Amino acid sequence: MIVKKVAAKKGTGSFGGLADYLLDKNNLHKGEKVEFVGFSNCPYQDQEKNLSYIKAMQDLNQRTNSDKTLHLIVSFQEDEKPTIDQLNNIEEELLKSIEMQDHHRMSVTHVNTNNFHLHIAVNRLDPLTNNLIDPYRDIPKLQKKAVELEEKHKLKKDNHTPNWKLEKDGIKDPTEQQNPKIKDQEIHSGVSSLLTWIKEEALEDLKAVLKDPNSSLEDLHKTLAEYNLELKPRGNGIVIADKTRNLFVKASDVHRDLSKGKLEKRFGEFKASHITTTPKKKFGKPVNEYWKKYQELSQSKRETKKEELRLEKLSRETLKTAISKKYADQIQKVQLNPLMNKRDKAGVRKKIYEARSKELKALQVTFAEKRKEIHSRTNQTSYKEYLMELALQGDEGALKELRKQKQEIKPDDTVLMHPDKKESHTIFTTMISKITKQGNAVYKLGGNSTLIDKNDHLKITIDKSEEAMLKALKMAIAKYGNSLNVQGNLEFKKRVLLVSQKYDLKVNFTDPQMKKIQDQLQRQNQTQSTKKGMTR
Repeated sequence: MIVKKVAAKKGTGSFGGLADYLLDKNNLHKGEKVEFVGFSNCPYQDQEKNLSYIKAMQDLNQRTNSDKTLHLIVSFQEDEKPTIDQLNNIEEELLKSIEMQDHHRMSVTHVNTNNFHLHIAVNRLDPLTNNLIDPYRDIPKLQKKAVELEEKHKLKKDNHTPNWKLEKDGIKDPTEQQNPKIKDQEIHSGVSSLLTWIKEEALEDLKAVLKDPNSSLEDLHKTLAEYNLELKPRGNGIVIADKTRNLFVKASDVHRDLSKGKLEKRFGEFKASHITTTPKKKFGKPVNEYWKKYQELSQSKRETKKEELRLEKLSRETLKTAISKKYADQIQKVQLNPLMNKRDKAGVRKKIYEARSKELKALQVTFAEKRKEIHSRTNQTSYKEYLMELALQGDEGALKELRKQKQEIKPDDTVLMHPDKKESHTIFTTMISKITKQGNAVYKLGGNSTLIDKNDHLKITIDKSEEAMLKALKMAIAKYGNSLNVQGNLEFKKRVLLVSQKYDLKVNFTDPQMKKIQDQLQRQNQTQSTKKGMTR
């Protein structure tokens, strides 16, 4: 499990704004990603009353300009989903670790991504003093507590060590890890950063140069030039820059051996190069039909919203004027009525004013709902969300766009795949549960069994259901053919074989261990058959 503290954007640190996002209020299909909502240390059972209460408490402190809301995200590995009791304990223990367990807070679970995750929105104002609380060293405390909670609740362990500590201890090159802010931006926009692109396309070639004891600085320049890149001095350091655009990243962010200090220690004084060879690759997101259509759709939504809001305002103002005129005429008639005295006229005017106020308020409510509906219907979605919607309808091209980032296979994953890791963007639209932002197609196979299609492999989590295993095998055969490779523990492989034999699926398993298990099961069956024949 990963615990992340999310900083609010400048000017958007209100509890109400965060609550609207967590409750998915601005989505056309309101709340579809929300599974559970809970409140702690709040006086009401009603959701809206609790939200109003927290906002009112925050409004009492006008002394501070800092964000009054702490936003934490607790994300679990993709095949983990703790119970509500476990989530409540995890939340309570995390808040205790930073001494904010008594603060007002809201908890929301989201199921719109491959990883089940919990959002915790906490009022940073002390419930007794109403002073702003800023816990000392909160991130290390939360990470330490996360390790304890993984052990307590038998969750899969994640790495909670900061990058600088990894580098200090020599455990792993921290430059191999993606900057989380850059990663988040890429996931939501679908557009790769220059840093990501260099790591994906050029890093292996750069490593080869750095590992070669006979290589020179010029070799490094030549390698970068093949990707339309160059090393340039900037300030007190060195950057890797795109040759044709004003784009650059710190060289040491790509690999620590590319820092100015290490380069000069190895090659002597740094000298820029002006190689003019034609590059084999260039950074940039190629314009494709999906991107064009997305841009057109976004523009159409903007124009539609503008026009519909204009018409709404015109209609509202016209009706408002008509209502005002109607009651003004009534008042004028009362004023000119010679048969009524002043006291009676005042009483009638009061009733007319009340009726006018009531009708204007009803008009305001009606048109407020209309504006809300317009904003919701014309709400802009990210490029990723646009592709996800198309992919759910069976558009393989859109799914391929989503799957540009490869999905790794972890050592303890239970997997079915093609022997050559053949890609397949086919999905089963009648069975699918959701598409994630990474392009993973998630299927529920019954009970607690799930199948996650990651393009070149199917990650499956099967309970004791034979039916679920059969479904998974049939889906794997439909995607990859009758030759399959299997990764997983011995028990999983035996179950795969037993189900495939029982239902005569005629699968050729290429994994050597599977063949050994297959031979062993055949010998056991022959032995049992022989014993039965002898007893007869």
